[in-house]
Amino acid sequence: MKQYLADFGLLFVGIFWGLGFVFVKIGLNTGVNPFYLSAVRFLVGGIILYGIFFRKVGKFKKNDVLAGLIVGIFQFFGYAFQTYGAMLTTASKNAFFTSINVIIVPYIFWFLHKKRPDIFAFLASVICVMGVAVISFDRKMNLANLNFGDILTIISAIFFAGQIATNGYFSKKVEPLKLVVMQMFVAGILFVINIFIFSDTSKIQKPAGMMLIAIIYLTIFSTAIPTVLQTFCQKYTTSTRASVLMSTESLFAPLFAFFILSERLSFRVVVGAGLVLFAVLVSETKLGFRKLID
Repeated sequence: MKQYLADFGLLFVGIFWGLGFVFVKIGLNTGVNPFYLSAVRFLVGGIILYGIFFRKVGKFKKNDVLAGLIVGIFQFFGYAFQTYGAMLTTASKNAFFTSINVIIVPYIFWFLHKKRPDIFAFLASVICVMGVAVISFDRKMNLANLNFGDILTIISAIFFAGQIATNGYFSKKVEPLKLVVMQMFVAGILFVINIFIFSDTSKIQKPAGMMLIAIIYLTIFSTAIPTVLQTFCQKYTTSTRASVLMSTESLFAPLFAFFILSERLSFRVVVGAGLVLFAVLVSETKLGFRKLID
């Protein structure tokens, strides 16, 4: 796979995830248990993918299980904090604060690969976080309406940075499909365990109506398909570039939230989204120079 195709695939991940923030909010507004919502999307998504690719997946080896366990744990904590954060903040802010992971990924990449990311990767990460800052700070440089949901989302960004970096690291060492299925099963099982620990199972509702629609979208289009795209495409690009491209979820989320949830689309959101898009263009600059040289 050529790098521009991998980048295009990761951009689609950002689109799917961007709309996913809206469906998480829709699901939570129907009263669905957050751990139940996450358990279904990962377990059912993993089962669907295993059912489709079971011949190619084959038997899991020790390295496959270990890689899936590490990535799956990061994935579990990332989605756990993000989903609870979504209960207490807007879909737009949930998406933007999640994108903070792009400033962390280059350093994890550096640690794992013993190779310093190029200047364009660092610039793209910084510009992307500037976009988040435009959304988050008011004119007096005070955090604007930062609530507990925002804090939970920021914590989730740290775990998502670990998920992206380790996913990129292991996708080059083990069969990508095995990594996809294993990490989804690990995250799903951890969410099931937490249902019994922290939730009253007697109050869990049977999915119907908009709750069912939200679960279907999140399972197929915001979990199964993006996880496959992310794992395969990260084999052909760096974790830093991948994090910037996938952070376009923060560009698409407020747009989808505006049209579907009628959330306010302020001038600051537009400017912040523009900076995220500019960060993507900066991350592509090195590839453009390479093509000119070749």
